[in-house]
Amino acid sequence: MRAGPGLAWGAASPEVCLPAAPTFNEQSYPRAAVGPEVLGCAESGLSASRSTTELRKEKSRDAARCRRSKETEVFYQLAHTLPFARGVSAHLDKASIMRLTISYLRMHKLITSEEWRGQPEQVDACYLKALDGFVMVLTEEGDMAYLSENVSKHLGLTQLELIGHSVFDFIHPCDQEELQDVLSPRQGFSKKKEVKTERSFSLRMKSTLTSRGRTVNLKSATWKVLHCAGHMRSYTPAQEGPEEGEGGYAEPPLRCLVLICEAIPHPANIETPLDSSTFLSQHSMDMKFTYCDERIAEVAGYTPDELLGCSIYEYVHALDSDSVSKSVHTLLSKGQAVTGQYRFLAKSGGYLWAQTQATVISNSKNSQPESVVCVHFVLSQVEETGVVLSLEQTERQGEGRRLPPEPDPARQANGNPEEPEPDTGETILNL
Repeated sequence: MRAGPGLAWGAASPEVCLPAAPTFNEQSYPRAAVGPEVLGCAESGLSASRSTTELRKEKSRDAARCRRSKETEVFYQLAHTLPFARGVSAHLDKASIMRLTISYLRMHKLITSEEWRGQPEQVDACYLKALDGFVMVLTEEGDMAYLSENVSKHLGLTQLELIGHSVFDFIHPCDQEELQDVLSPRQGFSKKKEVKTERSFSLRMKSTLTSRGRTVNLKSATWKVLHCAGHMRSYTPAQEGPEEGEGGYAEPPLRCLVLICEAIPHPANIETPLDSSTFLSQHSMDMKFTYCDERIAEVAGYTPDELLGCSIYEYVHALDSDSVSKSVHTLLSKGQAVTGQYRFLAKSGGYLWAQTQATVISNSKNSQPESVVCVHFVLSQVEETGVVLSLEQTERQGEGRRLPPEPDPARQANGNPEEPEPDTGETILNL
């Protein structure tokens, strides 16, 4: 390979001179001058942007303030629409106003239903004074739609503190399942047009009242046994709009439980003296008499000594033994109970209607139950006098009962046993 002219193999290559990169000459190319006009425009743009943001925030704050003001005004008007004293409604918070309003609308719906339409009755405070308890209306879900004002007299909790809340928040946990069963509709409840189902049960609710009549905090509340009786009913709303099937809304019926709740007094707190139709008794935990008031002789014919060691079941009509047994079960599980009206057997035959309030008395040292104190209210005179309804009556009639004559040994030897003459003064019924 031939080398080019002027170049030989092994000779050093001459340096190659490249043109120098152009340098920036500040004098040749001066920077663009930034005048005060341009800076002023930039600052004005930033301030305009900030002012727009602040203006939006201010408008948002004004809108929120206006919205809160309107909301407060609506709640103020709503609170003063409720049927409470102005001094009471003025101190309600928004949550309480909504809770009470919902309950008020439910009660208004209940009262204006077809079943309640009729001539208005004059209601005054004497109704509540006549009741030895308070009125409570529960919805099917367990919400307390209404309580009478005198609830504070029995529980220490005011009407406003309870209305709208769930009753399950104020009852004993062991009673919740029983109450849920009471509130649930029975079979055939919705098949008939009008069904009135009676309910009677005992319930333990929170009470802030102490034995001295003072009020404590809800966290320190104790349990008070209430005897509740009433009816579970279904109220059909009045049809004012288009009927169902024509595009109108068919409002569902309102099911509620209307109750009268009475606190069971403790025997130690009974202040009024017992009258002649009321007597006191004490029993062991198996319901055997350990003490009985002398007034039992006036109403039933027994002496107190005749009853000692005997069970209360021996003096209850056989047809009422199941209901009394259920009441005793409630007594042993909840500490207090009220029986229904049952038939107490009289000594001379027959029976008298009675109702009993029973309380378990615990030992002050170890808090273990040791006895039962009963207050018996006699509701009638002795009925069906002379009719023997139990073996105990035949054994305790005493002089009023004629014993059959002794059998003749001679007639028995001849194979003709002597039959006892019937006592025409008494009738024995086999149950």
